Amino acid sequence: MAEPKLSAASLDLRPLYYFVHVADAGSFSRAAAALSVGQPIISRAIRSLEGDLQVALLYRHGRGVSLTPAGEQLLASAKAILQRVADTRSDIAARGDVAAGSVEIAMPPLFGALVAIDLVKRLRAEFPLISVNIREGYAADSLEWLSTGAVDIALVFNAPKIATLLVEHVLDDEIHLVGAPGSLDSAPGGVPVRQLATMPLLLPPEPHRLRALIDHAAHEAGVELKAEAQISGVATLLDLVKAGLGYTVLPATLLQGQIKEGQVQSCPIIKPRIKPRLFLATSMQRPLTMAKKVTLRLISELLSVSAASSRL
Repeated sequence: MAEPKLSAASLDLRPLYYFVHVADAGSFSRAAAALSVGQPIISRAIRSLEGDLQVALLYRHGRGVSLTPAGEQLLASAKAILQRVADTRSDIAARGDVAAGSVEIAMPPLFGALVAIDLVKRLRAEFPLISVNIREGYAADSLEWLSTGAVDIALVFNAPKIATLLVEHVLDDEIHLVGAPGSLDSAPGGVPVRQLATMPLLLPPEPHRLRALIDHAAHEAGVELKAEAQISGVATLLDLVKAGLGYTVLPATLLQGQIKEGQVQSCPIIKPRIKPRLFLATSMQRPLTMAKKVTLRLISELLSVSAASSRL
């Protein structure tokens, strides 16, 4: 069999790009909405791709689409090709001194008000050629995204020692007990860990790192905590707390906006105190472009300002 020849059409990556989004979204309409591209354009591009390859890539049905065996094989290759193109662009950009390009950032939940708003404002004013994409994630998710190249920078608590990870310590935090406004008026100095065993707790499930920290502190205090409900999402945890259904535990830094607005009340957990450390992490396996360097510096500056204001 003769080897397929490259043509101008086969060098156009847009059909592969559209195909990956359709496959991940499970429908043409959802992919079109996510990409802000007309659905007919995406449909024509994928039909052209199928015609060029002479094989069906998608099963089309009333609920959307699913992959044919050939589609499953192409999906893995297409993602690798697109990632290689992105990596090549980053490699070339890293050789220049212009702060331009896209930077993917992972942040813990609730960090938007603390960092993201001011970060986007400063980038827009000082470095308009840099665009950032921000996603929320806990430490385990953020580290996985960092290792796979899905993000360039990750803000993580208690970053583990990994040979391929570059980390910068940016602030020391403290775990607080969080309740509805007025529920902690009697404990301004803090609540001992032993007392938590008698309180209605709403906690993230195991093996969440925050859960591991509070369980370890309870073990040191000689008590066992019982969670009345286990919720992985911080927003849902706080909704239940605001409704007066119990208490949760969170790093104090994440609570600044909520407390300032009077939505929740918090106090330190003591005996023992729980003090996680926040790190900025990047991967040594990927080039540190000027855009990434600038973004790292700005995040570090913003967190330093936040830490200083919280001490006032």
